[in-house]
Amino acid sequence: MRTMKRSILASTLAMCCAGQLPQAFAQDAQDEGGRTVPDAVELDRVVATAQKRSESIMDVPMGISVIGESRLESINASSLTDYAAYVPGFQVDSGGAPGITSIALRGMAPLGTGAIIGTYIDDSPINASGNKQRTGSYALDLLPYDVESVEVLRGPQGTLYGASAMGGLLKYITRSADPDHFEFRAGMDVNHVGAADDLGTGVRMAANVPLSEGRAGMRVSFARQATPGYVDESKLGLTDTNDYEQLAARLAFTFNLSEAVQLRLQGLWQKVDADSVAEVGLDPDTLRPERGMLDGTSALLQPYRNEIDFYSATLDWDLGWADFVSASSFVSTRLAVTQDASPSYGVAWPLFGASAGTAAFDLDMENRKFTQEIRLTSKTGDRLDWLVGAFYTDEDNDNAQSVLGWDGDGDALPFNPAAVIALPNTYEETAAFADVTWKLSPRFDLSGGARVARNTQWYNQLTTGALVGEADEVGNSSETVKTWKLASRWHLNPDAMLYARVATGYRAGGPNLALPGVPSMVASDTSRNYELGFKTQFWQRRAMLDVALFRIDWSGLQVGAVTDTGLNYLANAGDARSEGAELSFLLQATQGLTWGVNAAYTDSNIGEQVPPESGLIPGGRMPLTPRRSWSTTLDYDFDVTAGWRGKVGGGYRYTGDRTGINGYPIEAYESVDLHAELSNMTWTWRLYVRNATDEQSYLSISEWPSALTGEVAQLRGVPLQPRTVGVSIDYRF
Repeated sequence: MRTMKRSILASTLAMCCAGQLPQAFAQDAQDEGGRTVPDAVELDRVVATAQKRSESIMDVPMGISVIGESRLESINASSLTDYAAYVPGFQVDSGGAPGITSIALRGMAPLGTGAIIGTYIDDSPINASGNKQRTGSYALDLLPYDVESVEVLRGPQGTLYGASAMGGLLKYITRSADPDHFEFRAGMDVNHVGAADDLGTGVRMAANVPLSEGRAGMRVSFARQATPGYVDESKLGLTDTNDYEQLAARLAFTFNLSEAVQLRLQGLWQKVDADSVAEVGLDPDTLRPERGMLDGTSALLQPYRNEIDFYSATLDWDLGWADFVSASSFVSTRLAVTQDASPSYGVAWPLFGASAGTAAFDLDMENRKFTQEIRLTSKTGDRLDWLVGAFYTDEDNDNAQSVLGWDGDGDALPFNPAAVIALPNTYEETAAFADVTWKLSPRFDLSGGARVARNTQWYNQLTTGALVGEADEVGNSSETVKTWKLASRWHLNPDAMLYARVATGYRAGGPNLALPGVPSMVASDTSRNYELGFKTQFWQRRAMLDVALFRIDWSGLQVGAVTDTGLNYLANAGDARSEGAELSFLLQATQGLTWGVNAAYTDSNIGEQVPPESGLIPGGRMPLTPRRSWSTTLDYDFDVTAGWRGKVGGGYRYTGDRTGINGYPIEAYESVDLHAELSNMTWTWRLYVRNATDEQSYLSISEWPSALTGEVAQLRGVPLQPRTVGVSIDYRF
């Protein structure tokens, strides 16, 4: 009995503590009515802010993709999984609803609990920097409305973006308020998801209002997207249980305080509310559905809610000889999710005098994060460009978890809740960084950068209940981390550039419990990226090509370890390596006809030194990482009648086979997206189809081990959303 209870304690705490060259679409010119129209048979300049100054991505010496607003609108994208496959080397695995999201880039997957891909809104980091908030499994997934573009920076970005960007960066660029022009737009859509009984609906609006011409402007937007359920829970006698609603609102102001000073303020709010997540029961031996491709086996519904409140203030001051920027932000991220833990704990109730039944694992987390960054950036010069800055963040986090149980008759256990665990934690960091580019000639330059960051953390583990016993343990840590980068560019001619880059990144460590035999903290794990790339425009700038070769060495992996008494902690052990190639190609063959290709080959493997209790396979493939992935797009924009234009297009995306975090194989899948639209100066009618071939596959696989035996009791897979056909209408003036 004591051994079994110790096994239950170990498994419970394991659950609780674990926890394109431009993207292939150029931005078209806009007519005076705001409608996108092709300008000339030449690709447009695409601008990115990857190096914290606006510049053409053809001049940025790193792998970067920019997904424009027009592409997001054409496929009616509502989450990362709708467009991630069109970015080379970018893998997004869903946990069954927007925001239950794991991100991998260039073969670097979120091992451990902390994030390795940074997430930003404009100049502000969003995700928690510590490793106690499960940010590796709950990445920022905005409903992309009133978003100007989405930037994906591939490879470590530790010098300019700090902690949690050791694999890359996902950056949402929002639309600023314009003091000079009035704009109003509104739209709605209706769609049908295969296997769903109800229709999906969406409404949206945005307005830009000059408050004082040339001096002040306001922008307001709102969007609601309702997605119908398509997964049935036959054990519960319910159908279409995974419906969810996304709400997004934003208010932004721009104040031109003088010719040299501009202040931008914004508030952004988003909520995702799901009745239950999309999960299907899989046979542990065959990995095939136990019932049907869209049939769940849960004994309880699994509701999920994610809310974000984000506020920022950015001051830009043109000093004449340099530009000063102050970026302040506060974000509150709240998450509540219930998981059906019956396979793990429902079987254990006889040990406590009750019949076997069901169990629910409830997770409630909140991250309150304040950040302040100041930086001074030189004007672009003939010989030397430089940037210096300082950064501060203060985070206060709550992490509350509980296990509730019911016996075989459905009655609540007399000792409910069976486990209560609180993991409050704090994170404070100060950093200084600098970046310098030395132009040795008009064609060749060298650049280097460095960052020094100091963080202090505090962590408290409080437990009570029959499953976990009574405990009150405290841990704290402090750490100084240094990152750097070196790069060179050789402009072969005005339209071709060869570059080489070495850059480092890190994920912050953190405190462990103050227990005998347990190290007081886990140190940061680090990455180093070696990259050689070539970017060019050719055929009178009708075509673009971006090719990159890379290798990333990942050292001191943060992995899970277990004490003799079943308590979990983090330790540094082993390493990993990822190497491969990426390609982006874009061609505007004739007026209005655009063809794009994005592809990646990634060979990513874990080292031989990882311990067995980490759950990783020594020498095995990195989870979430397909060796081969590619996509292609084709769009044609044409005149229909006087004043009306049409556009048709589509995309094909292929994601190769890979493994889940737990080592289970996930089959390759492919999907086709189509769209057509008719528009004039004011109205746009659009037809879109996502997953047009109704591909049936799984995006991720999770396991539920028995608390009694440790054997896998159940697997659950998240299916790709079935064919979705929709019609939308937008009005603007």
